[in-house]
Amino acid sequence: MPAFGRVHETAPLTAPAVEVYAEWNQMEFVWDSPAEKQNALDSGAYIPENCPMTGLKVCGPAVSAKCENEHVFATTPRWKSGVPSTLNLVVLGDNKEPLLWPWPSKAMNDPNNCDSLQFVQSMEIDPEGVMWVLDVGRKYWVDDVPNAANNTCPPKMVLIDVPTGTVVDRYVFPNEDAPHDGAYLNDLVIDVPRQIAYISSTGNNATDLGSIVVYDRNQRKSRRFEDKSTHAEEGADIVIHGVVQSELQDFPCDGIALAPDRDLLYYTALGGFHLYSLETELLRDFSKTNDQVSATVVDYGEKPSNSDGMAFSQDGTLWFGGITTDTLYSWTPGQGPVSDATAVKTDAEGLWWIDTFAWDETGSIWMTSNRLNQWFFGSPDYSETNYRILKADVGAFSYMHGQKPPAQDSFHV
Repeated sequence: MPAFGRVHETAPLTAPAVEVYAEWNQMEFVWDSPAEKQNALDSGAYIPENCPMTGLKVCGPAVSAKCENEHVFATTPRWKSGVPSTLNLVVLGDNKEPLLWPWPSKAMNDPNNCDSLQFVQSMEIDPEGVMWVLDVGRKYWVDDVPNAANNTCPPKMVLIDVPTGTVVDRYVFPNEDAPHDGAYLNDLVIDVPRQIAYISSTGNNATDLGSIVVYDRNQRKSRRFEDKSTHAEEGADIVIHGVVQSELQDFPCDGIALAPDRDLLYYTALGGFHLYSLETELLRDFSKTNDQVSATVVDYGEKPSNSDGMAFSQDGTLWFGGITTDTLYSWTPGQGPVSDATAVKTDAEGLWWIDTFAWDETGSIWMTSNRLNQWFFGSPDYSETNYRILKADVGAFSYMHGQKPPAQDSFHV
């Protein structure tokens, strides 16, 4: 039986600048006993091949003083059934192998309880040690089982105190902002002082062609923005490891990044190459119309590749992955076209589909890679490494570095 997971303290990939923190052939979870695991396998509650890893965040003392020790979190979306937990803490097993521990608890990952987390792809951790968790709500829409798609639970934002695992706030998105049968709340960034989250919705269906959803925590309100720039691009050739992945052309707004001055929000379609920005002053003003917001959109042209996640660092550098090039890129707005972005690192194996980014606030950018095109459209080889958590010392810090929330008496759950 192959070893499904490995942890490396300082193991380099193909250059010392990029290190493997953890890697898996298949994702493995913590179980109370071998019998519990076997029961989950027998019942279909755990189907290992249905558990890809996507999202990532890190909380240590440099991220938040409340995180006394470093915690690494990873998500396993419920695109299909058989995912034991969708939000997880990465821990070490008896043999030092990396495992996923349901976080903040098994009960909070119950797929049969709409108050629990149903489908988490992404989250963000603010300087106060609060994790903003996006719960897509609907699940199983790409399951192999006919009619498995489940739209019972609505999409919501759940805020969890990292040190205690306590839910400190939650918000259910109304249908007009995030259609309960079609929204796909994919990734988010936070304006910490204003307590506003900007969210990409990669719906790719009749009720959500691709949009940006805004959540104002202070006002407990949300809004939805969409125009041609948030929808899928047409005609872009996407070739990954020699395979034409035309299926991706239909995927709309996905990657999202907030400039450190919080004035511009950048975004891009998963199935396209163009990079856009818009002015947050209008987007966060719910009295402004979509047309008014759309008038501020800027098209920066094509990136060297389509990409999944994106992230700004405090110095104004935008970081993104190249899905067609297995490359980590960096680009500073105003310093040449994005098509000339710097190729920081290329690795055909280790950087095969860079998905999500995180910052540890000690100078390193973290990322997941997961060969997601094979999982969706091909047949993964589970004798090989498919999922990695990586980090690279780039001497940069999060776009949220040094930001503080406003003084508040309390927020109510």
